[in-house]
Amino acid sequence: MRGLAAATTPWLFLVAVTMSLAPQPAAGQSGVRSAEARLLREAAARESRGDYAGAADALRRLLAESPESSGGIFALERVLRAQGQLVELLPPIEAYLAVDPDSPGVRSLGLRVLTDVDSLDAMRRQAEAWIDRDPREAVAYREIARVYEDAFGPEDAMAVLRRGRDGVGSDDAFALEIGDLLVAAGDRTGGAVEWAAAVGDDGGQTAAISRRLSDLSEGRREVGRLVVAELAESDRLPRRTAAARLALDLGLSQRADELVRSVARAMDGRARSSFLADAARRAREKGMVALASWAYDELGDEAQSPAERRQFDQRIVDVALASGDTTTALEAQWRLVESYSPRSVDRRRATARAIELEGGHADPGRLTDLLAEFRQRFENAPELDGLAATVAAALHARGDEAGAEAVLEGVNGPRSSLERGYLLLGRGELEEGRTSLLLALTGLPPSDATGVIQFTGLLGRISAEGAEALAAASVRARRGEAAEAAMELAEAVRSLPSEESAPLLAEAGRIAAAGGADEVAAAIRSRLVEDHPGAVESAEAALELARHHATKDGGVDEAIRLLEDLIARRPNAAVVPDARLELQRLRSRGSR
Repeated sequence: MRGLAAATTPWLFLVAVTMSLAPQPAAGQSGVRSAEARLLREAAARESRGDYAGAADALRRLLAESPESSGGIFALERVLRAQGQLVELLPPIEAYLAVDPDSPGVRSLGLRVLTDVDSLDAMRRQAEAWIDRDPREAVAYREIARVYEDAFGPEDAMAVLRRGRDGVGSDDAFALEIGDLLVAAGDRTGGAVEWAAAVGDDGGQTAAISRRLSDLSEGRREVGRLVVAELAESDRLPRRTAAARLALDLGLSQRADELVRSVARAMDGRARSSFLADAARRAREKGMVALASWAYDELGDEAQSPAERRQFDQRIVDVALASGDTTTALEAQWRLVESYSPRSVDRRRATARAIELEGGHADPGRLTDLLAEFRQRFENAPELDGLAATVAAALHARGDEAGAEAVLEGVNGPRSSLERGYLLLGRGELEEGRTSLLLALTGLPPSDATGVIQFTGLLGRISAEGAEALAAASVRARRGEAAEAAMELAEAVRSLPSEESAPLLAEAGRIAAAGGADEVAAAIRSRLVEDHPGAVESAEAALELARHHATKDGGVDEAIRLLEDLIARRPNAAVVPDARLELQRLRSRGSR
């Protein structure tokens, strides 16, 4: 069944139900309705048991008594179709139309029955008769076009719809249906023009066109651009608004930005606020950060209170951070700071968040000044530990170790102790650095503490040469050079005692993975698994290596091999339960 006919069945069902519930003539109304309901129930019961002949008999008795029963007509159509006797429905349809000739549902059903029984000439005559009854009736053309599309093809359906335009006296009539046919036939430009017309002067069909565009398997953006361009040229604001919304839905970033700003300038009051809120939401969903931020900023300018303005600024922060736009996030975050009273808890928290965001971007002097001002305004603030660590880490990453140490001076807490420990390691004071890291453990969340425990434990049980290599790698990784640090440590292993090779390679793999250097981590873990298969660390390395391969095209087989080998060689390893689950998941996916 092609496009125009797709919605026919539910529409006819709705018509049938509505008509079957329509008021009967006053005389004998209760008795007629009762008899109709009884016979419909009898027919339904017989049909459910597969007794189609009995069901048809009950429905014929109903229609003999009440030929205008639309419920009986549509029920009989279903039963006769199941029996392959659909032609027998034509007399009841004729009797129905003799009583109610204006019923679009039954007339359309009659055309379909004639089509199904291959009486196409009779179907054409009935279609013409329907149009002749009232050439201005849009429903007739629409339903006939659907039937013609199935029976004769899209060209005949198109001819009916264009004839209907003349009949109803509107150049835009049936634009939706004509657009469907044109797009399906490959005429994307013509289809786009029709769909743009179908939107209407009030933009009421925007959602319908958006759904049609999203349903296109090919040419969605091309057709969408054409529809948007057609609507954008309109002198009617609702149509330009529709263009903006469609551009947003299609993800046309530049066009959407232009249209949203243009439409917003032409609006005011609640209409403008509603449009901006909707545009911001759609832009956010499509990852159009700049546009979403602008819309929220415009809404913030219209805010009636500081609290309302803060609501929009917070949304800007969230949107910008989600897409990695720290600059936009910072601008909004500092506005949040300024919106609170000077010594309030909210201002303190907002300022701390702003300084954290500044950590990866601001120059060392600005970071130091921001932290000093925070310490002066909010002495002993609970955020001070984290902020000092953030600023110290930023300074350390830029090579300013003296500045990092100065920032941490007088600050105590788990995060500052952690950062202080890495500074000490970088200076070669391994024991003092390890002690500072151990002091930080009590206040760190478990997710952070696990890695520190592994690191400090290893640092304390390897040779002095191994500890120096490990400390140097960890400090370099803290400066943002994880891949280089991991490779440096893996290379240093070659000159260290053999018993230290496996644990240090395992740590090198973790350093690379934590820094996002997945390929480096995989290479190091592969070396560990191959060179030290009996080492305790090889089990975890094999599991992580299998997970890495499973993410690659054609890598599932290798991942399965690694997991099977791990389970067979080390059945009592702590990671084996996870390995079994991973293996089960990969086997269910199959080879790729």
